Amino acid sequence: MATSTLGAAWLVDESDKLNKKKPKRIVKHKKKAWRVTSNVEDVERFLESKRLDERLGAPLEERPSDSLFVVDTKTEADKPVKSEPTKKRKIKEIGPLRCYTILTPNSAVTDPLKKRNRVRRPEERGDPLLRKIMEERRANGKIPTRFLQSMKHHQENVEALAKKKKPERLRTTFDFDLWGDAGDSLMIGDKKVSALDLSDELKTYTMEKMGKRIYSRPPTMFKKTTGLKPVEYPHPGTSYNPTYQDHQALLKEAYNLETKEMKEEVRTRRRLGPMLKKIPVQRKEEDWWSEMTQGLGDDEEPAKEEEEEVPCVRPTKPKTRKQKIRAKALKWQDMRRKKLKEAKKRLLEFDRLRSIRREIRKSEELTAKRIEIRKKEKEAKMFKPAMLGRHKYVSPPIEVNLSEEITGTLRGLKTEGHVLIDRYKSMQRRNIIEPRIRQTVVFKYKHKVFTKRSHSEPKGLKVGNRDKDKTPVQ
Repeated sequence: MATSTLGAAWLVDESDKLNKKKPKRIVKHKKKAWRVTSNVEDVERFLESKRLDERLGAPLEERPSDSLFVVDTKTEADKPVKSEPTKKRKIKEIGPLRCYTILTPNSAVTDPLKKRNRVRRPEERGDPLLRKIMEERRANGKIPTRFLQSMKHHQENVEALAKKKKPERLRTTFDFDLWGDAGDSLMIGDKKVSALDLSDELKTYTMEKMGKRIYSRPPTMFKKTTGLKPVEYPHPGTSYNPTYQDHQALLKEAYNLETKEMKEEVRTRRRLGPMLKKIPVQRKEEDWWSEMTQGLGDDEEPAKEEEEEVPCVRPTKPKTRKQKIRAKALKWQDMRRKKLKEAKKRLLEFDRLRSIRREIRKSEELTAKRIEIRKKEKEAKMFKPAMLGRHKYVSPPIEVNLSEEITGTLRGLKTEGHVLIDRYKSMQRRNIIEPRIRQTVVFKYKHKVFTKRSHSEPKGLKVGNRDKDKTPVQ
């Protein structure tokens, strides 16, 4: 029993030793440890009391007794008798506002700087003697020249500001046709009001009050972008019970389209065949080696560069006076010949007036033909899909059933195509949305890999035999 008690006491003692915090070591010869090691509470207490005395005006020992105590000279009879509390609530007196009370000084400490700089008022600035002299002169009507000139300039600026045109405010009311000519009144609205023989102002006012005013729209808003119908009639051969002729016509269209695609594929393969031909690896290496070793052989003799003979260029001699006179005469003769040729050409133009008229008539006919062709091309372009994006419009395959797939009943008919795809292609064909393709490429970006500082080896330290040749980092 005694042994167990001793063991328990020993365990308690050891646990106390473990739980007891180790005293913190403090370096006492440093300035940083002064606040920790020294006790200055009494000094702080004394300074706080001094500050309180300064705020209150003076210490308690120096204050007079009248400011601290009041002698009660009134008797019990003189004291007012408390009346019974009435039910009427007294109105609380409104004292000074809080926003003003926080601005009042709450300290009686005097300013230590008696001659503190402050902003002086205008009447305090300058020499008082000079200011008095100036006031006397101004009262007598004597004003300095610089002040007269300043007053004159001020008056001119006031007059110029009064004459200045005020800037126009941004328009907030639009009572005219934005897309019409300048000043056109807005006459689009109720048909009955527009048909009346009234003034424009009265019509606009009536439409505004009736609440049927319709603002004009730009003409491009109502312009059609295509001549195709929203829902086109399908081919008669696509019926669940078509006639023989209609079904054969549809099969022929599908056959022609498939044949065209196959020919295009064969043509592409024929053109790209030499590019896509497979070359053996050995031959490819030999070609590469021969290409890289061009001009590096030892048996090849260096080409001899023959020196080109430079022809001797003789210096040009200046023209003599006779040569200059002759060149000038030739120049004048050439100019005269050109002028005569132009004059003769103008005279001949009068003789060929009929041919000129014929040429003008032909050019006008050609222009009219071109305008007509351009108009037809524009009309034909309305029935074709436009190039709205980077991809071209691809027409869907023809929906056709073979002869053995036709059952003659809707219940047993094999469906071709899809309604949503048909409507989607129709909107692309009518230039409502741009042609698009399905994006199948998925971009996978490479993850950025870096080593954490806690997992990296310290620089400059030798770890095993790997850093024998490395120099430590300074």
